Amino acid sequence: MWCHSMKLKIGLIRNIQLSSVEITTQDQYFLSSSNSDFKEELRLNSKLNIKSNQNKVQIFFDDQLLGEFDTVYAKKKTKDTCVFTIVGKNPSFRKRSYYGEFEIFSNKGKLTIVNNIDIEKYLIGVLESEVGLHQTKDFYKVHSIISRTYALKNLYKFIHEGYNLTDLVNCQVYKGKMYNNKNIIDAVRETRNLILVDENMDYITAAYFSNSGGQTNNVEDVWLKALPYLRSIHDPYSIYGYNYEWEKTISKKSWLNYLNKKFQFPIDNPIAVNSACNFKQEIRHKYLIDWMYRIPLTQVRKDWKLKSTYFSIFDIGNDQLTLKGKGFGHGVGLSQEGAMKMIDLGYDFLDVLRFYYTDVHLIDRRMRDFYLID
Repeated sequence: MWCHSMKLKIGLIRNIQLSSVEITTQDQYFLSSSNSDFKEELRLNSKLNIKSNQNKVQIFFDDQLLGEFDTVYAKKKTKDTCVFTIVGKNPSFRKRSYYGEFEIFSNKGKLTIVNNIDIEKYLIGVLESEVGLHQTKDFYKVHSIISRTYALKNLYKFIHEGYNLTDLVNCQVYKGKMYNNKNIIDAVRETRNLILVDENMDYITAAYFSNSGGQTNNVEDVWLKALPYLRSIHDPYSIYGYNYEWEKTISKKSWLNYLNKKFQFPIDNPIAVNSACNFKQEIRHKYLIDWMYRIPLTQVRKDWKLKSTYFSIFDIGNDQLTLKGKGFGHGVGLSQEGAMKMIDLGYDFLDVLRFYYTDVHLIDRRMRDFYLID
């Protein structure tokens, strides 16, 4: 697909059930609908009050009802970058600003607002929301490529709901137009269209997390399917990072009861109990103790709200166990703190991507179809 620009549909504010909002256009737009000849020109600072009425969208302009529609579209009048803002009325939430165009429809009395936006503009918002300010441009380049790859790999994740991706953590956090950080804008522009693919030219699963604790995870030890580019590697760059180590003390009795109840662990067997209370991980394991008991460390992490699966257990007496852990996150793919350290040491964004993702290819997304045909 040899298009220079690619549009995404992002479902906005999907964690709130919206009944009514106020949208202000900070540029010129044309308003139209799917089921009538309705057309309205919106000038600078036009305020629309939009309400849901069952499966219809009501549009109020200057307190006048313009009509009731299935879907309302706002398209920009010029080729320039346009901005609109949303304020929640019912329920209320603070103003948010977005680039691009929008469409609104209603389902069972609740509004769905979709931001139609160029993928590169979307990525600026994602980086500001996911990574924040005060990082190096090369780190932002790493994240630009990861986030672009993620968006394209998951293009149809929410298509059944009328958009490609949400603005929440179940996709990538996207809070719209925020700080206009120059490093982020430059990083996105300088990596424009660049994506990561595997040997079959498929978009990779560009997983990332906070800190590996010194070793990343094989993907199949955390999720189901083994992938050749998400392999466990020794990661010296994450060592002594902010989230490198953690510690938690728990009750020995609660721990053994948990293992017995959830996994039928033999707590009447002294040897087994000793193993469960003195578990050591010099390198990452998939299971607690060993493969015989089939206790997945991912499940233990979830149930005990631990920072990672990379921990050892020490029996310190008085019915107390101390868990001493390394790292923060699922451990699959790229360690953010490790990537930052690599860049501080003089490596560039390509070095970082090649270190954490094994045998991947960096290509221009517009060339992917060419390689697939070839």
